[in-house]
Amino acid sequence: MAEEQVMTTDKKKQVNLGDWISRAWDMVIADIGSFIILGLIYIAIIAITSGTVIGEFFFIGPLSVGFFFVIFEKMRGKDINIGDITKGFSFFIAAILSNILIALFIAVGLIFCIIPGLIIAALYIFTPAFIVEKKLDFWQAMEASRKVVMNHLLEMVIFTLILGLINFAGLLLCGIGLLFTVPLSFAAMAIAYDDLVGIERSDGKK
Repeated sequence: MAEEQVMTTDKKKQVNLGDWISRAWDMVIADIGSFIILGLIYIAIIAITSGTVIGEFFFIGPLSVGFFFVIFEKMRGKDINIGDITKGFSFFIAAILSNILIALFIAVGLIFCIIPGLIIAALYIFTPAFIVEKKLDFWQAMEASRKVVMNHLLEMVIFTLILGLINFAGLLLCGIGLLFTVPLSFAAMAIAYDDLVGIERSDGKK
């Protein structure tokens, strides 16, 4: 039912890559201290657990879901609560299973060339958002993301590429730039999700 609703609303929405990134920039700049702390937590935990594949899978998925939770709450007009980044662990199974499958799909795509891997990354870009915002399980969330992105595939592939380049630029700045570019990327993805799908507001409206 949730996936059907996504499909009926998404076709009416428009993609605006520049607007998404501009609004994400404004959001992050407006609360730069909190977002940098969130970026630091996200990057530090991933860096600490990067020595083992199991560690990476067990943290990246839930932390990504938690990052979306924080930004969605911000978009609902609430103050940022740094500790809310752990909310993703409330969706632990869906978060880690989707992260593992997406990583595997992207790896297979990269074997054939960069472009298939990029397309796969774009198709599942909204998976963590669907997990936390629509309370879908891992496969339902992946399918919901795929169906939404398929309606705007070329634009979303470009969007994914742009976010990748933004984070690569952050990495080149001795890695310090990631403290800003990672939150910026999550904010841009959350705004894109809201435009194409619509998050539930406190009044029950999108």
